[in-house]
Amino acid sequence: FTDRFRFPDGSPADVVALRTCRRSGPALRAASRRIAARLPLAVGHRDAAASRAHRELLGAEGDSPAESSRQVDTVRIVTAASASQEAALIADTLRRAHLIDGTPWSAMAVLVRSAVRQVPLLQRALTAAGVPVDVAGDELPLGAEPGTRPLLRLVGCASSPELLDEETAAELLTGPLGGTDALGLRRLRRELQAEARAVGQPPAAEPLAGALRDPSQLPGTPDGPDGEVAAARKVASLLAVAREAASSGTPHEVLWAVWSASGLASRWQAASAAGGPRGSIADADLDAVVELFDAAAKFTARMPHGSLRLFLDSLSGQEIAGDTLADRAPRGEAVSVLTAHRAKGLEWDLVVVAGVQEGSWPDLRQRGSLLGMDELVDVVAGGPAGPGRPGADATAVAATARLLAEERRLFYVAVTRARRSLVVTAVGAQDGDEQPSRFLAELAGEEIEIEQVAGPGVRWLSLPALTADLRRHAADPGLPGNVRSAAARQLARLAAAGVRGASPDRWYPLTEPTATGERIAGQVRISPSQVEKFTKCGLRWLLEAAVGVQPAGVAQHFGVVVHAAAALAAEGADDAEVTKRIDELWQHLDFGSSWYSAKQREQAERMVSKFLQWHRANPRELVAVEQQLRVSIGDITITGQVDRLERDSSGAAIVVDIKTGTRPSDADLDRNPQLGVYQLAVLLGAFEQFGLTEPGGAELLQVGKAALKASVRVQAQPGLRQDPNPDWAGELVQTVAAGMSGPVFNATANPGCRSCPVASCCPVDERGGQVTP
Repeated sequence: FTDRFRFPDGSPADVVALRTCRRSGPALRAASRRIAARLPLAVGHRDAAASRAHRELLGAEGDSPAESSRQVDTVRIVTAASASQEAALIADTLRRAHLIDGTPWSAMAVLVRSAVRQVPLLQRALTAAGVPVDVAGDELPLGAEPGTRPLLRLVGCASSPELLDEETAAELLTGPLGGTDALGLRRLRRELQAEARAVGQPPAAEPLAGALRDPSQLPGTPDGPDGEVAAARKVASLLAVAREAASSGTPHEVLWAVWSASGLASRWQAASAAGGPRGSIADADLDAVVELFDAAAKFTARMPHGSLRLFLDSLSGQEIAGDTLADRAPRGEAVSVLTAHRAKGLEWDLVVVAGVQEGSWPDLRQRGSLLGMDELVDVVAGGPAGPGRPGADATAVAATARLLAEERRLFYVAVTRARRSLVVTAVGAQDGDEQPSRFLAELAGEEIEIEQVAGPGVRWLSLPALTADLRRHAADPGLPGNVRSAAARQLARLAAAGVRGASPDRWYPLTEPTATGERIAGQVRISPSQVEKFTKCGLRWLLEAAVGVQPAGVAQHFGVVVHAAAALAAEGADDAEVTKRIDELWQHLDFGSSWYSAKQREQAERMVSKFLQWHRANPRELVAVEQQLRVSIGDITITGQVDRLERDSSGAAIVVDIKTGTRPSDADLDRNPQLGVYQLAVLLGAFEQFGLTEPGGAELLQVGKAALKASVRVQAQPGLRQDPNPDWAGELVQTVAAGMSGPVFNATANPGCRSCPVASCCPVDERGGQVTP
C-alpha cells in the first residue's frame, strides 16, 4: 500500500497521486494554497521543505496552461457596508447562479463560523429573497429560532417578572404576538404619558413595561382591532394566560396555553398554504414551534416536577440544538446553510463563506475544557498554569497562536468546499465598527481584488430592484425613445402579473396624497438644527422627530465628551481636570467592546486636545457656553442652545458650534441653515441680556475626523448684514415652519442618504424604493 493504490475506477496510481486535486480548478487551488502556506507544520515533520512541498496540489488536468484554461473557476472576495447588505449580496449571488448559470439550488451552500449569530439573519434574508434554504436541524438552538423566540420571551417574563423591562416589552409588542410597529410604540408611549398626567401622576420611567404588567393603565378605548392599544392588551392578556398556566401546569402545558391564545397557528398556517417567501418563513417558524413542543414534552418526561424556569434556563444555555439526532427531513432543492465545522467532507459547485469578520473569524478567545484538563496538563508537565507564574506570558502567546492556527485551518476547510465558484463576504464600511478578517487578505494575495459593495449603486437580481430600474428608465427623458418604450412594455408585463410597484397607479410621483389637510394652527416651535435637517429632507426629519429613529450613537458620544471639555475649559480648568472629567464620562458610554472603546478614547483625546489648543489661542471674548435661546417671530418660536457665544473686537456676537462629525462643503457655508438661524436669533434679541444684538457671523468648529490636521478647522459664515440678501435666514425660517406644520413632507435625495437610518421608508432611496404613500 505504501507504493501503490487504486482509484475507485480500478486504475492503479502512485501514492503521489494523493497530491492531485480533483475538486477545483487552478484559481481555487491557488487561493487555497495561499491559506495552506500559512498553516503550521504537522507534529512529527522534521523535513520542513518536504512538508511544504507535500502541500502543493496538482490539478487533475496536470496544471498545463492548455488544460487549465478548460476548467473555469472563480474566486470573489466582497465586503459590504452592513450585515443586511451582506445578506442581500449573498441572496443576489445565489439567485444569479441559479437563474443565469443554471446551478441547482442543492449545488450551492452558505458556510458560516457561528450558527447562533449568523444563521437566523441569513435564513430570513434568503427566504425573503425567494431562495429556498435548508438549515440542518442541529445547527440552531431552539432559543435562537425566530419562530420560538417570542414565545420563550413571553413565558420567561411570566415566570420571572423582573425580566420584563422596556426593551423586552417593545420586542413583544413589535413581534408576531403584538403585531405593532415602531410608530405604534411611539403613539402608545404618548398615550400612556397623557393618561398619567390626566390623573395627576408623573410619567413612568418604563411606560410600556408598566402597561403590560398592569393593563388597567391602558386607555379605555382601543383605536381599532389593529391599533397599538389593542396590541398591548393582547400581549398583556397572553402574559396573564402564561402566569395562570405556570401556577400549576408543566412547561408543555404553559406553552400550549400561550400558543392556543396567541392565534399564531392559524396565521402561520394560512401564510404557509399561500406559498411564496412569506410561506417559506411561516414553514420554518411552524417547524421550530413543533420542535419546541417536542423539547418541552421530553423535558417533562425526564423531569416530571421540573419548573418552567428550569426548562427556560436549559434552553437559554444551549449553543447547539439539544437533540443532534433529530435532524430535519431534507427539503429537496434548497441551498444548504451550515457551519464550516459541519461542512467537512462535503462539496458544492458554488460556496459562499459569509461573515468573515475580525474578532469572530478568527475567534481568538481562550477556550478550555469543562474540567480544565489543558491547565492540568500544563501543571503536570511543569509549565505555567496561570498569570503571574514564570513563562505565563509566553504560554498565553503560544495558546493564541494555536487558536489562530485552528481558525485558519477551519477557514481553509470552508474555502476548499467549492468545485467551481467561491465567494467570501464580510462587513467592513470605512466609518463602521466592524472590520474584515485578516484571512481575506491572505486568501486574496496579489491576484484577487477585494471588491466593495457601494450601496446606492448596487442593483440586486430581484423583482423590486428590476421594477425600480424599469421605472427609472421609462421615466428618464434623457434616454432614447426605444429604450423608454421597451422599459414601459416590460413594466406592463410585470403589472399584469401583479408585481408590486409596476403599475403607474402606485407610483409615488403620480399618486395623490392619501390624506390632505390644512396647516396646523398655533405656535410652531423649531430649532436651528431642526431647520437644517428639514431643509435637507423633510421625510427624514418627520420620521426622526415623530418615531424617534436615530443613527448610531458613536458620534453622539464624541459630542458629549468634547462639549464637556469645552465647558470645563471655559471655567479655566487645566488639562488634568479635563482628563479626569473625560474618564468619568467614558465609564457611562457604551462602545460595544473594550478594544473599540480604547480606540475611540484615543480619538476623543485628540479631539479634546485640538479644541483646547484652539480655545487658548482664540482672541475673542467668551460670553457664555451652552447658552439657551428662546425668541419668537410671529407664531414661530425658535429654541435651542449655542455651544459658545462670543464677542468680537467690534462688539458683535459670534456664535460657535462645535462639530465632531462630518463637515459641510465650504461653498455652502454662506447659506448654512443652522448658522443662519443662530444669527437670526441674535438679531431678534435672544442674547440682549449680554448686550449682544448685532450678529457678526457664526462658525463651525470642526474637531472630529473631518479635521485631519493637528489643529481644528474653522468654517465661518459672514454676518447677516454683510450678505447680499440679509433676509434669507428669516425667509428660510418661515418656509421651514410652514413645511413642518403642513400635511406633506417631501423626501429629498442628498449626500446624507448613505447613512440615513430611515432609508427603508423612503420612496427615493433604493432601500425603500417601492414605498408608496
